[in-house]
Amino acid sequence: MDNSAPQKPPGFRSPAGYAELLALAGPVQCRFSPIITGHPITTWSRDRWVALTPASPTDATTLWSPAGETAAEIWPARAGDEQVGQDIARVLAPAVRARRSDLYFDGGDFLADGENVFVVPRVLQRNLQHTVGNRAQFLNLVGNMFQRHVILLDQAPDHHAGMFMASVGGRTMLVGDPRQGRALLPAGCETNTNAADAILPCGPDFTAASQHLFDAVAKQCAAAGYRVIRIPVVPGLDGRTYLTYVNVLQDRDGNRKIVYLPYYQGVGALNMAAREVWSGLGFEIRPVDCTATYRHYGCLHCLVNVLKRV
Repeated sequence: MDNSAPQKPPGFRSPAGYAELLALAGPVQCRFSPIITGHPITTWSRDRWVALTPASPTDATTLWSPAGETAAEIWPARAGDEQVGQDIARVLAPAVRARRSDLYFDGGDFLADGENVFVVPRVLQRNLQHTVGNRAQFLNLVGNMFQRHVILLDQAPDHHAGMFMASVGGRTMLVGDPRQGRALLPAGCETNTNAADAILPCGPDFTAASQHLFDAVAKQCAAAGYRVIRIPVVPGLDGRTYLTYVNVLQDRDGNRKIVYLPYYQGVGALNMAAREVWSGLGFEIRPVDCTATYRHYGCLHCLVNVLKRV
């Protein structure tokens, strides 16, 4: 175990912030390597860039950052988020390099596997007539950026792709299903306001319109040749707060498939159903309590991006 701060940190905003993290984390079986930015960033700064694994082990991982950040001119922490990709590359070069795209996006707007990159509809909406003149130009830019075939979702929930879908290899896609989530919520949560607020601050969204969007993603994945497996999800009425089981961290250790899987206090049947889905796909489950995290409009993978396994 080595979680002591180096004498000369390679770049957190300050050494004091790093020391605070170590105190909160406590003893861990890993080594921390801080990147001290010297400028403010937001909780979700990880989602300001996309990491692309190199085609060759000798090549560098590429971090693509968007053209800019919304409200960066009045929000110092968001302006700091614009720089995070460059901060990381500065410290980890030459293994990591930073690039800035001509497009505006969030990292979570894309979901890529070895063949395809799925793109949520709002990325096109955000860029059309701003950075690109038409759909074809947009698809060409995204394809060149990812070096993959682009599948632009025509319909999808208005959230990051990783909140409602996950690629698990072998052309298999997990897609959230509110119908399953509704069936597994504790009794009374949908009709009892106090109970619903205890699960989701705004209450769950099980409307037909919401279900249609999740079903549309499943249909589009199937049309692209993927085997689709549905997994429970409980979307919130605010469109941002989800109890989701696809926003995970996947790892492989030799032939072992491992998933760090969110769970939430008070919804045991939901948690168990999600475990069964992942276990049925051959994954070893490592549960992570995300009860506090999800209320801030994201989940586990929104906080972490793995650049390489060491």
